[in-house]
Amino acid sequence: MRRRIRAALLAVTTLGMVVASAGVAQARESSQQTQPPQASQQSQRDARAAAAASNGLGAAAKGGIGTAATWFTGTVPVGGTQGWTWTNAPADAAYVVGYNPAGATTSATCQFETISSKYVQLSSGERQFHFTLKNVGSIACGATVQLAAVTSTSLVSTGGVSPGGTQTYLWNVPWNTIWVAGLNPNGATSSTACQFQVTRIWTVQPGSSLRQIWVEVKNVGAVTCQADVRLGSTTIGSQFAMATVGAGGTWSTTWNNANPVTSAYVIGPSPQGSFPTYCQFEVTRVVYAQRINADGSSQRQITMSFKNLSTLSCGGTAYLQAIAA
Repeated sequence: MRRRIRAALLAVTTLGMVVASAGVAQARESSQQTQPPQASQQSQRDARAAAAASNGLGAAAKGGIGTAATWFTGTVPVGGTQGWTWTNAPADAAYVVGYNPAGATTSATCQFETISSKYVQLSSGERQFHFTLKNVGSIACGATVQLAAVTSTSLVSTGGVSPGGTQTYLWNVPWNTIWVAGLNPNGATSSTACQFQVTRIWTVQPGSSLRQIWVEVKNVGAVTCQADVRLGSTTIGSQFAMATVGAGGTWSTTWNNANPVTSAYVIGPSPQGSFPTYCQFEVTRVVYAQRINADGSSQRQITMSFKNLSTLSCGGTAYLQAIAA
């Protein structure tokens, strides 16, 4: 199914006002739908309670842009995961999760990564943000979780989507901005939550003066329901050139001294290509690490992976912005 939805794209953040031109959103729902995913056997932990217990509730806990909460994971074994739930999530917040790992040695880094996330509406109407973190390093260690919020604007509703169903949307957006996608699920029943996930977000350069953000969302729950798709944006704090990557290839790089260590980073690619074959990239991995330097000092690093989704070799620029209290 293919349909066209016109939406005025307007995003304003306190890091600097960013106004996107009116764009066209194109929604495509997959013709094949999978069976609903099995419920996770891992118990979810209460992030708000953990943050409150450690005096880690931030200025953006009730909305706005900035740090919503921080808390410590405790020691997580190699390959271990933790599932966390941020309760009573404000309707306008799109979330980014960062980490300040701790426990590295001179011979091994401490590394953490977010491996999944989703937005949930309970039968009470409460909106929640769920995510799962993983120790992807080679030693048992812990990390301070940094949950950051970016103010977002509702752009389009998915309409009813069956469990396992996906839809894809695109918007024309300004250059020199970084984008975060969020979701507001709606349609939970008295016994079943409405659950949606942003499965992919990527950037396309279809022309010399045009940029597009594409967002794919999926109903990962067990009931047919809908979600409002939201976008938030930030300005650029840092940038660096990406290498030229072959079609379908992935390029990874490490950002050293990712300061302040109390911040989470928003990361986005800015493809550079030419008509008629569009250059397009997505961020596939973001790993936070603590490294102990030879002089005994500690530094936080972020390793980022960018995948070239186009059919030509191309590169671009990586944009970063730190979201801190």
